[in-house]
Amino acid sequence: MLFRLIAAACLTTLAGQTAACTVFAATGDSVDGGGTIVVKVRDEIFHGQTVKTVRPPSGYAYMGLFTGRRQTFNMGVNEKGLVVFRTTAGSVPKEIRREAVRFKSSEGLPGQEFLIRYCASVDEALSHPEVFSEPTNYMMADATKSAVVEVLPGGRTVVKVTENGTLAHANHYILKGAEEGNIRMKGSSEFRLARMEALLAGKPAGRTLEDAVRMASDREGGPDGAVWRPCYEGSKGSHSLALMAVHLKPGAEPRLFLKWRDRGDDAGSWRLMLSDVRFPKEEDERY
Repeated sequence: MLFRLIAAACLTTLAGQTAACTVFAATGDSVDGGGTIVVKVRDEIFHGQTVKTVRPPSGYAYMGLFTGRRQTFNMGVNEKGLVVFRTTAGSVPKEIRREAVRFKSSEGLPGQEFLIRYCASVDEALSHPEVFSEPTNYMMADATKSAVVEVLPGGRTVVKVTENGTLAHANHYILKGAEEGNIRMKGSSEFRLARMEALLAGKPAGRTLEDAVRMASDREGGPDGAVWRPCYEGSKGSHSLALMAVHLKPGAEPRLFLKWRDRGDDAGSWRLMLSDVRFPKEEDERY
């Protein structure tokens, strides 16, 4: 019922929204059935996005959301059960972010796609410090742990890993020793983080994938403070364009919920996927 309801409408809201993403994870005892549940809400101005599966000649198969004119990997899960999300460090001015040295693999892959293609676990992803070079934030998860990596201007990183607990993040630096990287705060990121932490605290045990989707669909806080910021007809500002939630359990296929807006000229063009993630040996797929 929940999955049908959240896909049913694209509601009217206010203009003046800012680009934002919200991510969170729960690992261990609080997850119904064990493992990790990890979630990302993607907010942006629509520049095209598609869902596809990639089976590279080397590395692991992966599926997820690809965005923008260049169809850059944005978020997803691979055949080993690793999830990789990246969010903008909005507290760092855009001109500083643009000047930073960006990681590119020998194949031209950006950091997040290199990790999803070549890493089987959180520990393996963290063993590639060269990837974490530009001001941004990563959330990664497997069936046994979840992690946040905050990359400050200059490339210094601060990392938090949990095997039994929750992590939540938005678009500013929050880990001890990283706060100095917050050059410009606008409020929205702090509001969304506080709301997400309150939602997680309100469900301290027995968390399910459906619970996680419900939390990620929360609209309390208005156009700047809500976790899910609804789209509206004719909007030119950013709003929520996709929601990915994955339940990772040891020895089981990842369970995926994915909701994404399919077309820029139709604010009601939402698509849904709810399934176990499998990677049969076939050609690349688009959904």
